[in-house]
Amino acid sequence: MKFASFGAGAGIVATAGIAAVDPGTLKPLATDFDTQARWVLEHLDDVLAEAGSGREGILRLECFLAGREWFGAWNDRYTRHFGPNGPARTTLVCGLAVEGLLIEVQAVAVLG
Repeated sequence: MKFASFGAGAGIVATAGIAAVDPGTLKPLATDFDTQARWVLEHLDDVLAEAGSGREGILRLECFLAGREWFGAWNDRYTRHFGPNGPARTTLVCGLAVEGLLIEVQAVAVLG
């Protein structure tokens, strides 16, 4: 089951939104923030690899959080995933399309 897509051209790949949600049922795959955050970052790696890129090629990461209360946990998970010198990022707090979804990410990366 494929959970995310990407577009690529001119040496760049842009991912669609990556969220821990079953596309068939539109239900979150987990109810807690850390599990959802870990899932989206692992699948970000998978999508980038499929596109011909990788974590080291990320130019910009955008994160959408369902609430401000998740910002500290997001910072922690981000640092554990990318290390102290992770890619440029923006984090926004907003309403997400699926009930119970706590985090969604998208990225732009170089190919190769």
